[in-house]
Amino acid sequence: MKFPINKIHRSSIEVGGNITIDEFWSADTVKIVADVVIENGVTVSIDSGVKVEFQDYYSIDVNGAIIANGEADDLIHFTSEFPEAFILDYSEYGAWNGIKFNNVSTLNNTSKFEYCILEYSKSFTEYGGAIQVYGVSDLEITNCLFRNNIADYGGAISFEYHSAPKIYGNLFENNYAFISGSPIYCSYSYPRITNNTIVSNYVLNEETFHETAAIHTYISKPQIANNIIWGNETSFYDPHQLMNCKAFYTIYNDIEFGHDGKGNINEEPLFTGSGAHQYSLEADSPCIESGTYFLPFGYDLPEFDLAGNVRTYNDSIDIGAYEWNGVGIENYEFAIANYRISNYPNPFNPTTTISFSLTTEITENTEIIIYNLKGQKVKNLPITLSGDEGAGIWNGTDNSGQSVSSGIYFYKLGVGDLQQVNKMILLK
Repeated sequence: MKFPINKIHRSSIEVGGNITIDEFWSADTVKIVADVVIENGVTVSIDSGVKVEFQDYYSIDVNGAIIANGEADDLIHFTSEFPEAFILDYSEYGAWNGIKFNNVSTLNNTSKFEYCILEYSKSFTEYGGAIQVYGVSDLEITNCLFRNNIADYGGAISFEYHSAPKIYGNLFENNYAFISGSPIYCSYSYPRITNNTIVSNYVLNEETFHETAAIHTYISKPQIANNIIWGNETSFYDPHQLMNCKAFYTIYNDIEFGHDGKGNINEEPLFTGSGAHQYSLEADSPCIESGTYFLPFGYDLPEFDLAGNVRTYNDSIDIGAYEWNGVGIENYEFAIANYRISNYPNPFNPTTTISFSLTTEITENTEIIIYNLKGQKVKNLPITLSGDEGAGIWNGTDNSGQSVSSGIYFYKLGVGDLQQVNKMILLK
């Protein structure tokens, strides 16, 4: 991979026209003031937390490569300057015109989107509201959120003419198609669509006898595994979520109305419905441990899910964009009211201090217990108490004094029958 030549570190910059040398966008806001063309051989890299704000109905045409690597808690944001003006019609108001890949040379770097939001984009060339892919396979879209995008076909994204990118761990919500494929349209292509949550997308076509679906394919073999495809609406009299998707390549999904293929289920996913990640799974979701590692088309799975949690738990993988990380750790019937608990530093190596306070005096039956991702007890942490405050220091060892591996751990504060849990990361 080539390293960028130009590095831009300002609170706000303006970008438009042809980009002829490698660039690195790290300003707080990148304002797109004209159509952007990333020329062949050129790579534009975007730092985490950057807001790419389209000032009018402009697009980014990628003839080289774009690498937008955000983080779970610091997303890259592609959006319109005036999203409040966005409406479901063919007007340009409040919209931008998407990111387009058209027969990009394989000599370029692989384009990547990771931990990005793509919203309020429209396509008037029929296909791909936010991202349009034509004859391109060197593209990876991982742990991104697509919402409020619209096109005739493929409200969020479209694949045409022998395209086979990797689409992994994304959330597609509230995207719209005037004709079909509310989030995804696929023609003569072979995308790998894995561990996505595809919910509440809408086909606006009111023709009762016009066959439509959330994922619309035409002479294609999309490889669809470990996805939740649920609650996407059409007007077609025979409701279904997928059109022309072959059973051999459609495996271990939770698909409303069902679908032929190994391991597929048709059961209510049971989302939590609250918080920053409302489509994460409840403890009794049928999607937990119902996915598969053994993909017939095979590739390395990302390490983390859309929320930044480790992708696998109990040596299994869940269906959908979110991995459930264990009962008995995050789901307590009785939570502590009026508390403060945190650890610093976090992430840490080799030690971290866990401190807490309550509004009442802490009793002797207060404890801190460290758990791993499997819900196994790692250590009962010695703590010191003083009035309504307490603290304990963990040095990354278990109860036998052995060092534990790096990764995500949970610490549980227990005060009598009341419990509260936080997450921390040990790095080595």
